[in-house]
Amino acid sequence: MTEQTVNRKSGIKWKVKCILGGTMLSHNYYLFLLVHTLFLVFTRIPAIFINTLLMNQTGDVNSTLFYNGAIFAACALTMSVSAQILHKTGCRVTATVGIIGYNILYLCYILFQPYVGTCYMLFGLFNGMADGFYYISYGHMILDYTDVTNRDSGMGIISTLSAGVNLTVPFLAGSILSAIGGVKGYVAIFVLAFAIAFLAMAAVFKLPGEVKKEKRNVRYGAFIRLMGENRQILYGLLGETLKGVREGTFMFILNIILYQLIKSEFLIGCNSLLTGLVSILSFWFMSHTFRPDNRRRFMLLAVTGLTGITIVCYWFLNPVMVILFAAVNAFLAGMIEISCYTTFFDVSQSVKEIEDFSPELLAFHEIFVVTGRCIGLGAFALINTVSGATLKAQIFSLLLLTLAQFGTVFMCRTAVRAAVRFKMSVKID
Repeated sequence: MTEQTVNRKSGIKWKVKCILGGTMLSHNYYLFLLVHTLFLVFTRIPAIFINTLLMNQTGDVNSTLFYNGAIFAACALTMSVSAQILHKTGCRVTATVGIIGYNILYLCYILFQPYVGTCYMLFGLFNGMADGFYYISYGHMILDYTDVTNRDSGMGIISTLSAGVNLTVPFLAGSILSAIGGVKGYVAIFVLAFAIAFLAMAAVFKLPGEVKKEKRNVRYGAFIRLMGENRQILYGLLGETLKGVREGTFMFILNIILYQLIKSEFLIGCNSLLTGLVSILSFWFMSHTFRPDNRRRFMLLAVTGLTGITIVCYWFLNPVMVILFAAVNAFLAGMIEISCYTTFFDVSQSVKEIEDFSPELLAFHEIFVVTGRCIGLGAFALINTVSGATLKAQIFSLLLLTLAQFGTVFMCRTAVRAAVRFKMSVKID
């Protein structure tokens, strides 16, 4: 071992990588991580208040479901267009368009805040369009800067920092609102968001330029044929669809249920603090522990644990129980989401031709995930409406969405087995 290597491994950066569990990840990955962390910081601000703001202005849980459904649907549709732009330009351009879109959205929140309750579908659609441009770049960079050997730790680190953002940004924004107050307080936090968005755009252009390839149009027909010939991609997409059935609703619903039990923004803030701390612990554990050969066992354990806590919450429904439910969900849900996501990328990259279809793959991924999310939101909304919006019925809906995750585990295992068979057939040929 050379002296330079010894010095590198004793430096602060190396120690931080060891703590995060990311010693196998490249310098380019950490540049991407900086971009995404800045993105998470400035996009977290509207998410702090929008769902409870909708509840206050409409008095209807279904409004939050439709708002989030509009985000998901618009994101999927936009990705089918942004895939073409990604082919022609590269991920730095599409990421920048997404960030600019969020800045326009923030300006609309400031100017039209009193009308959020009546125009929430328009806000949701525009939010989804901004997501569609940014997240196709995000997926492309995940494919470029991680591989089968380090993708679990890479995704674990991203999720750890995401949980840290979710923990600190609400506190920061709440402190600014409390100190300044009123409309000026909202203007102040949005100005801060604009500044961070500018830093995120600057960081995007620090990323390495992509290797120049032949510029061509998207080829969805050719991708569908490729998917038909390589079923592991289809099975991976179906696993993502089933994951989305639970994931979309659980992004916000536990806070909404808690808010219905006891209308206290302070308690919601305490719950967010607790779940943020638990999420950090969970994702740190995953970044150090998860590997391709053990992630599906953790998925099964997570689904079983989430099913159990949902049943307990159904029979003992009170604010303390919902907070406990949220904490357990914060620890276990990420094990399903990250494991399914990394499995999908791993089995897709077992097909060599997939390198030429990265934008199409990401667009189809979003369409399948959004289909699952909308199915979950629709099922929750239907049961909520038929039952008269009772809390028991809402928890029962969450149980059904959680039971669907056993199908996620099955599809991930099927996808991996299909990929293994495919690799063996290639070697034989």
